[in-house]
Amino acid sequence: MTPEQDYTAANLSPDLLNELKSFESKLGEEANKELIVIAYEKEKESLN
Repeated sequence: MTPEQDYTAANLSPDLLNELKSFESKLGEEANKELIVIAYEKEKESLN
């Protein structure tokens, strides 16, 4: 598997998504930048 395929977008509950958006907003304010936080889920390595 190539590095580009090791991660997929995380499937988050609405509560976790709201927490992430809140963190994104707070981080952006502190950095004085418009930031986007992305959640990826590492896929389990297959045993061949």
